[in-house]
Amino acid sequence: MSPRERALGLARLPAPPPGPADAAEARLRALLDDIGALDRELEACSAELAAFAHRWERALGDAFAELAAAERLVRTLQALEDGLAALAERLRSGAPPEPPRRDRRRAAAPPPPGGDPWDAGGRAPAGAGEGGELEPLEDEAAALKRLYRRLARLLHPDLARDAGEEARRSGLMAHVNAAYARGDLAGLQVIAERLGAGEVVEGIDEAERLARIERRIETLRRIAASLARERDRLRASDTERLRAEAERRRAAGGDLVEETRAELAADAEAARADARARLSRAAAAAAELSRARRKAMDGIERRGPTGARRAFDPLGESALVRQGAARLERRSASAEARALARALEDAARAAPWEVALTCLAFFAEEGGRRVPEAMATAAALEARWDALRAGWPGAPDLGRMLARLPRHLMVGAREGGGEVHAGVQLAAADLAAGVRIALDRPAVAEVARAVLAALGPEETCPRCRARGPARHLYRTRGLDALHGIACAACGAVLRSYWRYGEVDGLEALAPHALRLGLVAEVTAALAGTAIGFQLLPAEAEALTAERLRRRFAELYLGPCEVDLAPAAVQVLADGGPLGKGARVRGRGPLRLAVAAGAGTTAEELLELLRSRIERRFRR
Repeated sequence: MSPRERALGLARLPAPPPGPADAAEARLRALLDDIGALDRELEACSAELAAFAHRWERALGDAFAELAAAERLVRTLQALEDGLAALAERLRSGAPPEPPRRDRRRAAAPPPPGGDPWDAGGRAPAGAGEGGELEPLEDEAAALKRLYRRLARLLHPDLARDAGEEARRSGLMAHVNAAYARGDLAGLQVIAERLGAGEVVEGIDEAERLARIERRIETLRRIAASLARERDRLRASDTERLRAEAERRRAAGGDLVEETRAELAADAEAARADARARLSRAAAAAAELSRARRKAMDGIERRGPTGARRAFDPLGESALVRQGAARLERRSASAEARALARALEDAARAAPWEVALTCLAFFAEEGGRRVPEAMATAAALEARWDALRAGWPGAPDLGRMLARLPRHLMVGAREGGGEVHAGVQLAAADLAAGVRIALDRPAVAEVARAVLAALGPEETCPRCRARGPARHLYRTRGLDALHGIACAACGAVLRSYWRYGEVDGLEALAPHALRLGLVAEVTAALAGTAIGFQLLPAEAEALTAERLRRRFAELYLGPCEVDLAPAAVQVLADGGPLGKGARVRGRGPLRLAVAAGAGTTAEELLELLRSRIERRFRR
């Protein structure tokens, strides 16, 4: 038989039947196909959900942030109200003050190493097994790195036999790099099994080959189960349910995004309304704490080192209520205060409403014992804020502003002049120095003028019929101190009154009104004693010597019942007596004199006025 015939005979021999290892390889290939399909399904599902989540966040992120800020403000106000109420109750009951802050931190500190790892609720720590033993976590990072390096060696381009194989290796290596960058251990394991990336062993028998294939099959089954669990997790996730609901709403002609936006806006507005109500409740809790404090101060004493008994302030033991800025000793401005001054100057043009709220907080603290009536309640504050923000396009309403306070402001409680106040305040009392510095800058002063002008009492002028916040001023000061409320439009005096003792509230802000140019002051000396007369700036510019003389007579000669004709009072400047129609502004120092032959002198008139004013105080 020729060699050709022998070859043809061998070719006709039947192929050997597949062995167990061949059948296992077939199962391995089928399992790899299933894993590939699972992997593609998982990748598509993950990409779809990620894209939906991105669109959802981009469309509704701001609305969710608004709601979160409003709810955070509600929680802050609720905690403030509860804290003030608890402090008042401790004062009424005579309970010991709360422990200092450092003690509370020590009490809340975690147990030392080696202590009981179980928490107070009897739960085992995370990672504990059924018997309470801690199970070591698999080091996935190390496994990921080892498998990545093994695949990199297997797919090295130097091992390629031709250009086509080199391109295939490069493509696979790109997938390997992407999976490694994602930290996808399962993905690398799938690639490794497809490539047979385990260690290659030459010369193994059929049983060893079968065992190796079975091990690979078992590994792939675990990978397939892991991929299936991840797919099922994504299908059951909140994001998938939300995406499916969005699809259903779209099919029904709706728009889940817009519907959700409207719901979030309504929820945020409801939370802000709750915050406004809680702002009033916090103020009421602060007033109740003030009453409890005054009562406690009458009965609580502490013995001093010399045996003398002295009253002490029970609020001094609490970290909830800080000292008001108006009662701090004026020191040089801190670095934080100077940084605030710069920030306010920058914000005066870009976001004047932030400067306005800072000025409101500052003026509330400067009011001392009594907050100006325009800020005394949440409703009053909101009304003034709405009037202010009408001049600033884009300015948020009060609820939104309180929910997103600048870092230098906070909602809290402070003590001023023996009273406790709650509301918007500077985050630290020493920041008030920064506001004072900023008030010297024109842009900040412009905003502050608008704020302070809005704090006057709401009045209707009987002369010009204008209605709006009236202007507080000192009708006169120096020799006497007579307060006045004047129409901000025409300057008509709506009412006058004396205040005895230390001024507070709106009256305490008079220096700022003068500094900011809301009022002007004309000063004239009587026998060396300066007497000030405050008017609206336009009135001060038009003030004549005759009007100044009549004002002096109205505020001093008449109330003190001095028998002296107003015409006997002369107004003098450096150049001598001023005529009746002469304007007094820009004339230099002014003096009030008594004409010769009037029967008295300027010195005698001064002493008479002083005695009559003192007599009024003694009544």
